[in-house]
Amino acid sequence: MRDFETKRLKGTGESPTVALNAKGIEMKEQGINVLSFAAGEPDFDTPEAVKEEAIRAIRDNQTHYTSAAGIAALRRRIAQKLREENGIETDEKSIIVTPGAKLALFQALMAFLEAGDECLVPTPAYPSYRSIICMAGATFVPVPLKIENGFRLTRRMLEERTTEKTKMLIFCNPCNPTGHVLSREEIDDIAAYAEAHEILVISDEIYEKLLYDGRVHYSLGAIPSIAQRVITLNGLSKSAAMTGWRIGYSAADPVLTKAMMKLQTNTVNCTAAFVQQAAIPAFDCHQETEAMRLSYLKRRDLICDGLNAIPGVFCPRAEGAFYAFFRIDFRGMSAEELADYILAEAGILVVPGTAFGEGGEKCIRLSFAADTAQLEEAVRRMGKIFS
Repeated sequence: MRDFETKRLKGTGESPTVALNAKGIEMKEQGINVLSFAAGEPDFDTPEAVKEEAIRAIRDNQTHYTSAAGIAALRRRIAQKLREENGIETDEKSIIVTPGAKLALFQALMAFLEAGDECLVPTPAYPSYRSIICMAGATFVPVPLKIENGFRLTRRMLEERTTEKTKMLIFCNPCNPTGHVLSREEIDDIAAYAEAHEILVISDEIYEKLLYDGRVHYSLGAIPSIAQRVITLNGLSKSAAMTGWRIGYSAADPVLTKAMMKLQTNTVNCTAAFVQQAAIPAFDCHQETEAMRLSYLKRRDLICDGLNAIPGVFCPRAEGAFYAFFRIDFRGMSAEELADYILAEAGILVVPGTAFGEGGEKCIRLSFAADTAQLEEAVRRMGKIFS
């Protein structure tokens, strides 16, 4: 048959984390005793207030089209949240509600990148950044960070990768997969760099509620000098355990939002009406979010202490999010070989660090958003195969 696939897709694979999660589900369905830590998904239920509001909205027949940007009440609540919690001066006209934060990312990249453009991404990084940048026809430019210094980012690192074609920078804070939380100094460095080079910046803040050890979340969009060139992405998948609801949003200058709306209106049209209505009380589920955070903190300590006790393993403590990103020095194995070895010998499904780009060599990502007993068993099994 004729090859119909476009060139822009040929250079793009499926999401490795999604593919591995699907593999874990399939193995379990086949009765294989596998522990899967590939998915980035809370293992908590969606708060009751959110579910009740969704049911009420459906019964009230909120099942039709809404405004493409999202219902006004939800956009006002998001704008309020951004002003009060993040210091971002915005209003409902700057907000687009999307079926998941990944679509907001897609819209931002497709709206502002094209052939000849370069986009800087500190790596290791969320794999979809690279994929969508390539889909847009632009060039993905990694800014490799090192596990030895806690994946710290400096302006000098950005400058070394900058050319006359650099148009955009993307970062995730807290970071998936490393768990690093950007310090005030790092945020200021990014701001100064972006202002000097007049580039767009996408700040992916989906894990902002999951911080540990007194870390503070700083939003780049709160800095007035570059606020007009910052696109803030967020959603409720991680903070309210709403991954399957598909609810995210973008906040940007109205000029940027207008361009992104062209993609919204010509693709999904709008996010499901009853999901949008249910999202409003999710912003007030502070107790549920805090309970998740405290539980993740205990699990982080459990997994990190356990892994660091294994010879050849170096596991920094995640500062945020819910991933252990650790290096294993074992028989000269690459990240892919390590992941295969762990699955074959221990029955544990993890993601090789190189799936997240440069800086992930000999590293593994393991989600600790999992049952404590499973985490303890994972440590026991890995201790056995690596000792």
